[in-house]
Amino acid sequence: MGQGEFSFTDSYRPAVSRNRQAAPSRTEAKATASKKIPIVYSVTQLTRLIKLTLNEQLPEKITVTGEISNFKRHSSGHLYLTLKDENAQMPGVMWRSNAERLKFKPADGLAVVAAGRIDVYEPQGKYQFYIDKLEPEGIGALELAFRQLADTLRKEGLFDETHKKPTPAFPETIAIVTSATGAAIEDITKTLNRRFPIVRKLLYPVAVQGEGAAAEIARAVGELNRRQKEFGGIDVIIVGRGGGSIEDLWAFNEEIVARAVFDSSIPIISGVGHEVDTTITDLVADRRAATPTAAAEIAVPVLTELSETIAQYQQRLHYALGQKRDAAGGALKNLVTRPFFTRPLDQVRSRQQVLDEQSALLAQMITERLRRGARDLENNTTVLRRIEPHYALKQAQQRLLEHQHLIHLTVGEFYQRQKHRLEHQSVRLRGASPRGRMEHNRAGLNHLLARLENLNPRAVLARGYSITRSKATNRIVKADTKIQPGDLLTTELGDSTFVDSKVTDLPSKKKFTGPEK
Repeated sequence: MGQGEFSFTDSYRPAVSRNRQAAPSRTEAKATASKKIPIVYSVTQLTRLIKLTLNEQLPEKITVTGEISNFKRHSSGHLYLTLKDENAQMPGVMWRSNAERLKFKPADGLAVVAAGRIDVYEPQGKYQFYIDKLEPEGIGALELAFRQLADTLRKEGLFDETHKKPTPAFPETIAIVTSATGAAIEDITKTLNRRFPIVRKLLYPVAVQGEGAAAEIARAVGELNRRQKEFGGIDVIIVGRGGGSIEDLWAFNEEIVARAVFDSSIPIISGVGHEVDTTITDLVADRRAATPTAAAEIAVPVLTELSETIAQYQQRLHYALGQKRDAAGGALKNLVTRPFFTRPLDQVRSRQQVLDEQSALLAQMITERLRRGARDLENNTTVLRRIEPHYALKQAQQRLLEHQHLIHLTVGEFYQRQKHRLEHQSVRLRGASPRGRMEHNRAGLNHLLARLENLNPRAVLARGYSITRSKATNRIVKADTKIQPGDLLTTELGDSTFVDSKVTDLPSKKKFTGPEK
């Protein structure tokens, strides 16, 4: 338990009657003490005795200064805290009925002056300080409340210039939220009538001090925003009142008013108190005026000054228009004497000539483009003919036949050379006596004979091919060989059979599809 708290336990309790719960009187306690007979108390009896003693000995009202710690605001609205200094601490409680009247927000570490009474909280056997009034030490409660709310709203951005709405230069309707009987409404009305009598004025009467004033002001601002169309449109709202003490002006320091002003879609001018007074409403409003009169001056221009300014602008406009008229007349005279107006057809004919030249040039360019296109088309046609598939296939077939004939000749010559070489080797081998060498050479000879057999052109003929020669020249007939009806041909088949034939007709050319099966 903390210092300054009393707690009692019943670890030692002799048997006593349950009916003896009332605390003995002081006289009984002294008489018993004189007889040196020890008194045995129950916990409840001792607690009530202490409570009676405190109530009799201590003053009814006690003022205590200390620092708040362990602060807690219960959901019931009661405040629980501990008052402490460097040597001791004391639990305290403030009931909701008293807490609701606080202007500032208690917090841990805040030095305060508390007024109340000391009593015993019997269920826990500890004494408590029951606080009736709580004030911050050093500064007034209202000043502290002002600082606390200003810090909170500043952190939320309600004072930022980025949220300030501009007031119109020439408002048509101004709503005034103030008391209907105070000096403020007279000052505002006189100033508006003197400076800008054509403006329409709407008074929303509210209480500007005392209990409930803040709620009325906030409700007025909200209702003017909601019903501005119903009121025929509102351009500016003036919220204000005359001077007074900080208590008199406190309604304009309430959070409910500050948030209503911030949420207003209509620009608000705050004119509260005198020039030295600053309220939360002044800081949140879109424009701040030192007094209600100054608020009216900010809201509207001076009509007479506007009239004078308009007259000056009118004179300057007339002069400028005269200058413009004279300059335009001189320019018109100069234009009338120019050839464009005296001989307008010259311009048309000149443009016609240019058009004719451009048309001739265009026709020439089109003809040249068509000629070049025809030439490119002819060249491309020649190229396409060269790469036409049937033409390319015919060329490939002719090259294939030539390569086949060349292969036959080459293979035949190679075959003959190898045959003579083998015969020569056979002669040499016959002259060698060792049988093993002969067998080895024989195997090699057989291998070479097999390879020669694969290269034998007769073997190619045996696969279904034939060779046709001219009987007159003995030359192989190729694709480009000129054959005439009546020419005699000799065709060699794969089985060394020769077939003679005679050309009787030259049929049309057919696409080569390979040898017939």
